[in-house]
Amino acid sequence: MTDAFPAAKSRPGSAGSAGWPRLDTPQGAMLWLILLGGLLRFALSWAIGYGNGESYYIATARFFALSYFDQPPLFLWLTHAMVGLGDAELWLRLPYVLMFAVSTWVMYRLGAFLFGAWAGVWAALLLNLSALFFVSVGSWVQPDGPLFLFLLAATYCTARVVVPEPEEISPGAAWGWWLAAGVCFGLALLSKYHAVLIMAGLLVFLLTTKGRRVWLARPAPWIAVLVALAIFAPVVIWNAENQWVSFLFQTGRSGGGRVRLDWLAQNIGGQAIWLLPWIWLPMIWVFIAGLIRGPKDLRGWFLCSLGIIPIVLFTAVAAWAKVGAHFHWQAPGYLMLFPLLGAAVARRLSAGDRTTRIWLKASTIGTVLVLVVLGSHAATGWMRIVPGLHADQIWDPTLEGLDWTDLRQAAQQRGWYDQPGLFIVGTQWHQAGKIDVQLGDRLPVLCLCRDPRNLAFGWDQMDFAGHDAVIIGQDEFLKEFDERWRPYFASVEPQPDIIIHRGGRAELTLRVFTARGFKAPWPLPLPPKPQGSTP
Repeated sequence: MTDAFPAAKSRPGSAGSAGWPRLDTPQGAMLWLILLGGLLRFALSWAIGYGNGESYYIATARFFALSYFDQPPLFLWLTHAMVGLGDAELWLRLPYVLMFAVSTWVMYRLGAFLFGAWAGVWAALLLNLSALFFVSVGSWVQPDGPLFLFLLAATYCTARVVVPEPEEISPGAAWGWWLAAGVCFGLALLSKYHAVLIMAGLLVFLLTTKGRRVWLARPAPWIAVLVALAIFAPVVIWNAENQWVSFLFQTGRSGGGRVRLDWLAQNIGGQAIWLLPWIWLPMIWVFIAGLIRGPKDLRGWFLCSLGIIPIVLFTAVAAWAKVGAHFHWQAPGYLMLFPLLGAAVARRLSAGDRTTRIWLKASTIGTVLVLVVLGSHAATGWMRIVPGLHADQIWDPTLEGLDWTDLRQAAQQRGWYDQPGLFIVGTQWHQAGKIDVQLGDRLPVLCLCRDPRNLAFGWDQMDFAGHDAVIIGQDEFLKEFDERWRPYFASVEPQPDIIIHRGGRAELTLRVFTARGFKAPWPLPLPPKPQGSTP
């Protein structure tokens, strides 16, 4: 592709020469990137089971509501529609694979508009070389897929109107781009609350950039905000009807105590690992450089302004709040930096920089190797044969992607489907999700635990008063069993354990109890009234 690098010097928005199938043109490179990336994500979707979060969201999506406890509803509405058609990983993940393909194209168009066609290509490639975006955002059933698609679309629409000088934009075009941005921001808000931080970053850009504050005195941007809020209205209505639990839950997660530098270091390290260090380090470099240049580099400042709030805010929160493994909270901010990194790569390649070329090739090979090795292990558990990696010796995070298919077989063998009125009890929110993926199409699955989240708003407990249940869980989530669950049933008896296998090897042990005569309600920490309907 060396003969194509000079295209990076073309004017912003240049599409380069024609020739879609050719790898040495921007369009051809994008076609191959989208096709090959899509095929790899399809393969991973087929090979790897649902993660803890995905299973929980699928269980949530069996019930339709205006909004939900810990996330806005757009991706759950989509999943609700898909659950009625099938529950195979490839099928339910298909919309997210396709959305990421579109996101890749929009990233290309954003980078091309700001910095030139090849800068757009490199931005899109680097987006696909980041594990967080390629795997998690690119195929998993979670809110980030639609969030990032609509954030990118909103950023592109906004760039088309705020990057040129205001007098260069006709009133009709300005209104069109602002209204389109409002729709996209509204859909992003309807996907995840993080979108408001990117909107705040846009305000920072307008306030700090000479010649752009004029937009704040014109009606179009404010009408766009009203459009976004109108699209977001179902979330407000649902929260108003449910004691504002979603807003309280999300804002409460940033609370903490004294500053913990070890938590801060762990969070920063987690961000680097999720994005992959060979992508994260150059991205931080161009981010800092962009902040130093400030508004005098209008295009770079536009991207840095949009990205700075989620990156700084959630990294700072990790210094005093125990946010755990939520290293992806900063991701909307990092999303804004890919065009900036793509522009830096295009400049260096156009200058004949050999180090950048080697880095790109090594990054591509490294990312593919990581995905193949970890993906194949997640599907088969083959790394357990390596000395020192036995299940009893080291924690294996890929077990979160293990489907509990043995549970479905056991339910059939033990005749659970034939018992009228029987329901299933999960004792932790993500374990209830794992159970629901296997049994939820045939049996009601209730989460009776101290932190049920969305699952508290599905089935109405009182509908099962007096019914028999099967309680399922791992030992770590069955502590204080006699105090928490036994008193709410007339009798409880243990059943034989169910062993969950991967690649023919036993990986997990599920404890099983028959519980008769449910004494509803089990005391949930949330408003007990159901907001869904029977699936």
